[in-house]
Amino acid sequence: MDGTIVDTEQYWQTAQLNLLADHGLPPLTGEQELGMVGSSMADASEFFASLGVELKPSEIVDHMNTTVMASILKELDWRPGALELLVALHAAGIPNALVTNSTRVLADAVVSTLDDPLFTIVIAGDEVENGKPHPEPYLRAAEQLGVAPERCVAVEDSRRGLEAALAAGCATIGVPHGQTLEAHHAHLVTSTLEGITLETLGDLVERVAGDAAKRENAQTADGAADSESEAQL
Repeated sequence: MDGTIVDTEQYWQTAQLNLLADHGLPPLTGEQELGMVGSSMADASEFFASLGVELKPSEIVDHMNTTVMASILKELDWRPGALELLVALHAAGIPNALVTNSTRVLADAVVSTLDDPLFTIVIAGDEVENGKPHPEPYLRAAEQLGVAPERCVAVEDSRRGLEAALAAGCATIGVPHGQTLEAHHAHLVTSTLEGITLETLGDLVERVAGDAAKRENAQTADGAADSESEAQL
């Protein structure tokens, strides 16, 4: 959600800055800010507590939610190509899930700005036991959509999110926003979702599945060759 389909990163930065200032702490360094990209709220609250924020983890989460929520409801910009792709998926009857490390209340705030129900389901960070980079959010999304993870495409802007999707077995598209993504971080890395079509998604799923089948066949052949060599010995 954040940074992938909607441009909310500046809202999070403002909330973080205010939280630290309220407790007499300096702003995050550039390196710290990049390290926070894609973090779950639980991880973020622990991090801020370690910096000296004298609040309970739940209070830190409430502060962040309240601040970011106000900004979302005031103004929300969509990332280039994201809304168009969601509309195309909806029109074609292709189910999809909003999978986010943000809380349900923030996910619902983003969804509420839409005129049409473009998401089939929502998996929020406070509704899973393990947030990204753990694969649980994507595994749960695939299960609720009724499809195998291998038949899904996950779109992410962070390394944490891509790690979760890859571990779940999804085909992946990385669209960097703030955090640099290299070619090895996703099956496809692109600077924007503009130009990404339903055909692009389908072709990517088939290519990733085909590559996986080739690797499996090669491993099976290597195993058979090893067995034959052992029998000859």
